[in-house]
Amino acid sequence: MSVTVNEWMLKYEAIVLNRLAIGEIKPKTWGDYKRLIRFCSATWGEKPLDALSISEITAGVKYKAESAPFAARRLRINLSNMFLEAQREGVIPPGHNPALLSRPLLTAVKTERLLFNEWLLIFKAASYCAPDYFQRAMLLAIMTGQRRADIAKMHSSHIRDGYLHIDQQKTAERIALPLTLRLVSLGCTLGEVVDMCPSDGWLIQKNGKPVHLWSLTRWFQKCRESAGIEPGFGKMPPSFREQRSLSERLYREQGVDTRTLLGHKYQQMTDGYNDIRGKDYRRLKI
Repeated sequence: MSVTVNEWMLKYEAIVLNRLAIGEIKPKTWGDYKRLIRFCSATWGEKPLDALSISEITAGVKYKAESAPFAARRLRINLSNMFLEAQREGVIPPGHNPALLSRPLLTAVKTERLLFNEWLLIFKAASYCAPDYFQRAMLLAIMTGQRRADIAKMHSSHIRDGYLHIDQQKTAERIALPLTLRLVSLGCTLGEVVDMCPSDGWLIQKNGKPVHLWSLTRWFQKCRESAGIEPGFGKMPPSFREQRSLSERLYREQGVDTRTLLGHKYQQMTDGYNDIRGKDYRRLKI
């Protein structure tokens, strides 16, 4: 007897929860799978799992892409895993994986990269149109190359033995950056930036409390607009997170191991941050 999508989702959820419990996947990945389970139940609930066709999977992913193109790419990948687990459990015949054969989505990245001269203009604007903590947040962002959430939770207690210790929230990677790390373009070290921050407590704080992530996004936008930085036609302006790519590109020019800096497992991931998306020329060094 065929198993419905709803019936399989109950069992699949237990399988994924076990993978989470043993540390095979991270909490963020579990969140992606939860959204997959809800999507499948809402879209194909009572349909037999083994009756799902390639065209139905393609249509479902396309529908998702209308509102969230990058989430739709992740959905297609996770659907393929879902069918693979179903094969392992004997719920569907071996080889039945319509998600794997569905057409991959082509998504264009519209957000522009941030150039260093633009960063300097935004940093200058922050001195008169943003709270005091925001310039320190920008300095930590470009000096460490870390994500917004990791910058917001940096604490003085994370500084030990001449290193800033970071447990990345998104991937659970653990990296330690030396306070002697120097960004030549900026002309200072990580230690010098840390010295500008509160010596006891959160490095980025307001009234003794860590700042909200939305405030970093909001103030970056306000300072960028104040600096008069406009995106090209059909593009989105750079956001706070683009400082991560800028940091990678600046440090790579110095010969720094940017894969370790960003906390990536694979060089291909780091190379994605080095892509300037046609924003500027790549200059040949001789």
